[in-house]
Amino acid sequence: MSIVATNKVQQEAYQDFCEWMKKYGDLPPRELLAVVSNIVGRMVALQDQRTMRPEEAMEIVASNIQLGNQQIIDELRASKGLA
Repeated sequence: MSIVATNKVQQEAYQDFCEWMKKYGDLPPRELLAVVSNIVGRMVALQDQRTMRPEEAMEIVASNIQLGNQQIIDELRASKGLA
């Protein structure tokens, strides 16, 4: 059950997050990845366990990591580059 940002509010949240990433873009990529991973871990822990099993939360995380990777690969392939 992957959840993809498709509605307006989800897209706005995504754009706000992109702005946050730009704000902290001077951090080494490893550190930024660590911060974002910590936030995701906290969000998983905060899910209502009456309505979502931990396995379901992790499936959402895993499928959206894969989706994000594929989206970036597609964007890079479509770009003309700077060379």
